[in-house]
Order: sequence, then structure tokens, then C-alpha cells
Amino acid sequence: MEEKKTLENLTMEYQRIREQMQSVNMQKDRYSSQKTEYGQAEAEISKAKGKIYSAVGAVIIEVDKEEAQKQITEKKELIETRLTILNKQSNTLADKEKQLREELESMLKRDH
Repeated sequence: MEEKKTLENLTMEYQRIREQMQSVNMQKDRYSSQKTEYGQAEAEISKAKGKIYSAVGAVIIEVDKEEAQKQITEKKELIETRLTILNKQSNTLADKEKQLREELESMLKRDH
């Protein structure tokens, strides 16, 4: 009876880890897309010859080229930091998922 409870607990923990992995991967995808968008914005700003406008909340204001470049660079660096953290979380969760999967497989083999 105790082993059954352990199997159930491991299964629930495994499912929880898988859900966390899915959430982290979705965040990584979202931030990767944002990083790409910021990279494209950087390229456009560097080519810009006229006025540059920036959205500040619901308002769009004119900014100079250097300020626009600085804002995009800061945002891109923040996204890169978040991606680094998410990659570490993803690796940790993947290791935990592998360990739990091996434990579950081992328990199931013993039962049969």
C-alpha cells in the first residue's frame, strides 16, 4: 500500500514538473519572439534618417535616434537576461523530469 502511494506521489510530481516545463518553454518562446522584434527595431532605428517615434504607454512621442537606440538596447538586454534565467530553469526542470521518469519506470518494472 505504501509503494502505491509513493507511485501516485511520483506520478503527480512528474506531471507537475511537465506542466512547469511547458510553462517555461512558452515563456522562452514569447521572449525569443520579443528579442527578434527588438533586433528588427534596432536595425530599423540604425537606418532611420527622419523622425523617430516611441510608444510610452498609450502615448506616442518623438525621440531622438540615440534615445530610441538606448531604449531598444536596454529592452533587448532585459529580454536576454530573462531568457538566460528561463534556460537555467528549463535545464533544472529537465533534469528533475528525467530523474522522476527513471524512478517511475523503475517502480513500474518492479511491479511487473
